[in-house]
Order: sequence, then structure tokens, then C-alpha cells
Amino acid sequence: MTRRLAPLLLSAVLFASVAETAELAVRYEVTPSAADGSRAASRVTVTLGLPADVTRWHIEVIMPRAIPMGYGSQRYDEFVQDLRGRARSGAEVRVTRKDGPRWSVEAAAQNDAIASIEYDVDLAGMEATILEGGDSSRARDDYVSLLGYSVFAYVEGFEARAIEVSVRPPSNQPDWPVFSTLAPKAPAERGPLTAHAASFYDLADSQIVMGPGFRVQRLGAAPGLFMLIHAEGPAADEVMAPLAHQAFDALVAYFGSAPFPHYTLFFDYLKPISPRHSYGFSMEHMGSATFGALATAALRPGSTERERSLWRYNVAHHIAHAWIPKRCAGEGYFPFRWELAPLIDTIWFSEGFGQYAAADALSDVLPASADGKPYRDALVEARFRATLREMPAFLKQMSLVDLSRTASTAYSSDFRTGRTVFSRGGLMASEMDDRIRSATGGTKRLRDALRFLVGWSAKEGRPFHIDELPALLGPATGVEIRDIMERWLGAMR
Repeated sequence: MTRRLAPLLLSAVLFASVAETAELAVRYEVTPSAADGSRAASRVTVTLGLPADVTRWHIEVIMPRAIPMGYGSQRYDEFVQDLRGRARSGAEVRVTRKDGPRWSVEAAAQNDAIASIEYDVDLAGMEATILEGGDSSRARDDYVSLLGYSVFAYVEGFEARAIEVSVRPPSNQPDWPVFSTLAPKAPAERGPLTAHAASFYDLADSQIVMGPGFRVQRLGAAPGLFMLIHAEGPAADEVMAPLAHQAFDALVAYFGSAPFPHYTLFFDYLKPISPRHSYGFSMEHMGSATFGALATAALRPGSTERERSLWRYNVAHHIAHAWIPKRCAGEGYFPFRWELAPLIDTIWFSEGFGQYAAADALSDVLPASADGKPYRDALVEARFRATLREMPAFLKQMSLVDLSRTASTAYSSDFRTGRTVFSRGGLMASEMDDRIRSATGGTKRLRDALRFLVGWSAKEGRPFHIDELPALLGPATGVEIRDIMERWLGAMR
């Protein structure tokens, strides 16, 4: 009896644990409005249900403004409409708009806990108002694309809670395919979808896509690699898929591990809705990367080798950010401050070292030469040295920390700051790599130091301080690089 009972008891305990976790999760429901005559759903309704253990009669609801790794902010709260809620008794609650992206929500009686809130998001207004296409959710014919941080609000104090999110297609399009980067599947499921996130950050950093206007395929087994394409012009899946897979495999091999169970490459090729709108910045996330571009930018069967090479590097660059800085970062990236874009001292590391890592990873698999040096040198020259030569002197004369703080809110809005900060960081990484290779006879390289740093970050669970970097990067290779870092951190002469 004992031998048979033990597994049953264990199963019961596990079931109870899962059930208890589900009861304590914050629940989100996402439902677009009915698609109109052009088959576009211009609004989405979000319902946020609080866990059973919450007894608060007063809460603060916050809509993000800052964008993770976006180095800037958008007033997503301006597109939130008719925020309302109910207490556990069923009574309506009082909602008061506050300064910033906040709402105060109160039950009529202090012994009546808040149960849920609900609000609408104006997708059409968001896309019309936000001129940088990569920062906006959108609803177009046969297609809805939701950036998590542009549609999901949160209750202050519950950011670390586990989350369950349920997504439904428009009521008059019940068979639309629905896809979430939290639970990717190929082909996409038709009808409602349920996914889970470890915290609000993971939910906000995810994407939801629905409608017949996209296609998705699985490119890899473990970890699962998915490629999703929405194209308002020609796009050759058969050209893109092998290049994307090659870039992904190169980065996993470079860092020596895949810290995610699945990864989605999301390509969104769009026709601009006005002459003022721009589409060109890609964005990295915890388990995905989104590549926004004009409809004419997609690869086609006739794309040149140069076009394919540049496309593959851009994909590799943003995949690299899944490690640096999404899982290995300086101060300011985590814990993330959703209401106001943080000032970050280490964008030069996140962008420069991340971009150099992508070049180094591809150099392992592309060139015929043993160490890929020709490819790596050519990319360093074109992307970092040549770029830096074009930048104004005043940006070069700023310390790298000051430049990084400036780029924290102007990286893309004044891309001179972004280009200067990643170029200086990339050249620092390149010089460190050259020294390590030379000093160790090619047996070690910067890759070994970055692998150690990623592992250290996972173990310590905190951002690194700049003054810690030399002691963290050096031991993995046995080569001192402090003087290189300190020289590049100063003003350029």
C-alpha cells in the first residue's frame, strides 16, 4: 500500500500546489471589438481580475509609459478609455484619474475588496498618434497586433505575481487564429488562447497577434524557434527562414545555453499610414524579437547577398539581447520602472557588447577562415568605426556614462546618441576581444568572459555595477582588461 500511495500523495500535493498558484495569479482577459466592414478591430477591452487573497478596498492602477529597452517613453495611458471596476459584492467602484499614468480605484465600503477592473484601449488612435511604428499596437485589415506594455495596466504592488492571460478573437470573427509569444504554436490556434507569465514584466514584454493576416512556422525543436510574418507586400519565407535559423543557432552556440523554452522572431512589414510615420526600429523582448519595417524591406527571392547578410546580422543582433541585457545587465534595466524611463549608465555595454557578440557569433559560422576574422573585422569597421567617424565631436567628447544617460531617453529620437553609444561600446568590446585572443594564443576570447558574466547574473539575480566589470570579465580568461574599459569610458581624444 505504501509504495502505491506515495505517488498518489505526491500527485495530490502537486495538484493542490498548482491549484493554489492559479488562485493567487492575476488574471487578464483580452477581447478586441467586433471587426468592422474592413475586417479591422479598432479597440480592445482588457479585464484584470485580482487574486482571491486580495482584500484591498483601494488600489492604484498604472499604465506603462516607459518601454523596456526602448530608451524612451510613450503615453499609452492616453489611449485608455472608460476604466471601471467592481468589488467582490458586485458593486461598482469609484475611479479617479490621477497625475501621471495612474488611476485610484476604491470600493464604496472598506470591508468590500476590489475584484476586477476593466478598460478599453483605442488601437486606431494609438497607431495614428504614435509616429514610431515599433512603439504602437495596431489593428489593420484581418490583423491585430498588441504590444504588451501598450495595452496591459497593472495594480501597484502585484507586479511580481504570476499571471494568467486569456485572449479571444473578435466576437464576429470567432475562428481567427490567435498567437502569443508567451505560448507560441505553429500553426496558430483558432479561437481563444490561454497563456501564463511569471510576472507583469514577462506579460508586458510579450506580444499578441490575431487574424488571418499573419503566418507562423516553427523553425527549431529545442528550444522552440518560431518565425511569424505579417507582410503588406511580398516577403519570401523560404529566403528568411534559413537565415533566421542560422542567426539563432549561432547565438545559442555563442552563449552556450538558451535561457528560454521558446523564442519568436516576429517580422512586421507595414505600409505607413501617413508620411510622418516611420518603421525601422526593431525591439528585443524576453522570449521574442519584433522587427518592424516598411513593406518594401522584406527579403525576396531576388534579394542580393548583401541584403541577406545585413538582414541576418540585424536578426542576430536583436537575438543577442535576449542574453545582454535581458538577462545580464547593468543598473537601471531591472527592476524596471514603468512610469518613467530610467537613466541607465551602461547602454554602451548592452548595445555595444550585444552587437559585437552578434558579429562574433556569426563569424563562427559564416566565413571560410578558421576564426572568422575577415567577417568580424569588416563588420566592426562598417558598424562601429565608420559610424563613429560621422558623429559630432561633442558626442565623442562626453564620458561614456554621461552619453549613456543622455541616450536613455533619446536613443532613437536623436539616433546620433544611439549610434555613438553603441559604436564606442562595440569598439571597447572589440579591443578587449583582440587582447584576450592575443594573450591566450586564441584559446580564450571575449565570448568566454561574457558567458561567465551571464552565468554570474543568473546566480546573483542582480544587475552588475560598472566598477565590478573588470573583476567579473577578467577571471574567465585570465587577461586584464580594466585599462581598456577605463580608457573607453572617458572622453575620446
